[in-house]
Amino acid sequence: MNNDFEKQFSEHIKFSYTCFDRVIIRGYICKFFGIGSLIFLLRRMGFRQVSDTTFRKFTDRLNQHITRESKKHNIPLHWWRSVNGGTNGAKLRYIEKHHVKYFKGKGNFTYCILTDNENARTFASREFFTKAGKKHHKIYKVKKPVKHYYIYFHDKVLGGPCCLKICSYFPFTCQFYFNGHNYVRHRLEQQGISYKMKGNAFTAVSNPEVLQKAAEEITGRMIQERIHYWMNRFFKFDHGKYSTRSKYFKHEWYMGQVEICSNVIFKSARHCTNLFDRLIDKFHRLGMPDSISRIFNKRFTRRHKSKTTCRLYEENACIKHWFRRNSLKLYNKLGYFLRTETTINNPKSVGSIKLKKPLPYLQSYFWAGLSCNNRFLNCCADVDIASVSDDEPERFNKPIINDKGHKVTPPDLRKDRQTVLLKELLKPKYSTTNFKTRELLPALQGYFQNPAQIRYEMKKLIARNVIKKVKSKSFYIVTTSGWKWMWVSISSISYFQNPIISKIYKKEFLQSSSQPSKIEEAYDLVNHGLTQFTQEMAMVI
Repeated sequence: MNNDFEKQFSEHIKFSYTCFDRVIIRGYICKFFGIGSLIFLLRRMGFRQVSDTTFRKFTDRLNQHITRESKKHNIPLHWWRSVNGGTNGAKLRYIEKHHVKYFKGKGNFTYCILTDNENARTFASREFFTKAGKKHHKIYKVKKPVKHYYIYFHDKVLGGPCCLKICSYFPFTCQFYFNGHNYVRHRLEQQGISYKMKGNAFTAVSNPEVLQKAAEEITGRMIQERIHYWMNRFFKFDHGKYSTRSKYFKHEWYMGQVEICSNVIFKSARHCTNLFDRLIDKFHRLGMPDSISRIFNKRFTRRHKSKTTCRLYEENACIKHWFRRNSLKLYNKLGYFLRTETTINNPKSVGSIKLKKPLPYLQSYFWAGLSCNNRFLNCCADVDIASVSDDEPERFNKPIINDKGHKVTPPDLRKDRQTVLLKELLKPKYSTTNFKTRELLPALQGYFQNPAQIRYEMKKLIARNVIKKVKSKSFYIVTTSGWKWMWVSISSISYFQNPIISKIYKKEFLQSSSQPSKIEEAYDLVNHGLTQFTQEMAMVI
């Protein structure tokens, strides 16, 4: 990838790559979509009368062929609702759970065939009688429940699992599904490249250049050849001793939905998570019409419909921008993995040159999606890298595990005892010379009764490297990083938090002083800045 985001955070990035994710391709027999052309072609095939009986003959023969094919090759054939079927990708999860892990082959083989009833646009006939009593049929376009076949298989070229969906009724619309990550994994195995995958993502690879090259190899011609292979095997009609298919039953394939993902794998999960939180805060309003149209490289007009949604994706926050049925989302997939994904449903609304839907133009979708991802990441590069900390806030605000495996709670600066201890340790003598806990007791009278109570509070600071114990001795010294943290914490409480809170709740007649102090004006400016910051971030109070 070529974007400013990777250049800015290059020292924190392990590697990155871009590839197709989910790709859905739809097949249509275009000659069967018009009622007149449908009747004309069926009569050329020898059917004098076109009715529901004629349609049913083709459906029965297709069902018989698929049933015979499943018995011949011992392919499990299940009615989806009999195996506790669900929706929203449940079929693929079922296949991965019950079939994929038991097949270790590398050639062409079928995992399973699922059948289900789904609404589809099809044809139906109705009988009419003329005044002379002559019967005739009229064909209508309707939408009704029709049996569909979901054939899941492993392809020797694309890997697996892939899916071929076949409608068993006219006009026999089909759908083909594959995942670009499966193809890349298959190619890496062929070349002997070691890798690790988790959650449909590559988390480690010995040669990232080979991975990226494999992702760019996928072409429409390659996919079309594999679709024809599986269609020639399953989309046929039984004629007793053999199965065949007429030359009129030839599908044309078009892109339905194409996902192109750009993946950035970070060295540190903590840095990646903190960076993603920063991106969510700053760029959750990037989906405004004028901004999102530039990312999709389109001229802004009022007709462009766009919106931004925030939701959970696999229990992780996800920010998603919509633009005329296309979408672009950013999410922290595994904690150390940022994925930017462009989903193309409407190719006319992507890029300056309109994309075409026929399958041979598949690779142009890859480069268009990559350009959208890069433009989005260029916007996300506008983050001050100094504002993204790796572990400092977490270390002081959350419990940690010390060297002995014990859980140590964080310092509670709401308690006067802890605050007084930090103020005492800020004195220069504790940073330059060693000290003992009994030396602190006279200065902390009224808050601590004995050195043991002081040592209890100091353990929280020692675990966080605020105080360091001298080796083999009972002396302590304040570290440089610890002194900085204590100074910032005490200054924040004394000169920022408490004055601002007091200022907010102070009565108005005290604010209207005849001789206001300059520090009061400064607090007013800070309070006004916080209000603007809250409104800009769209925070709800």
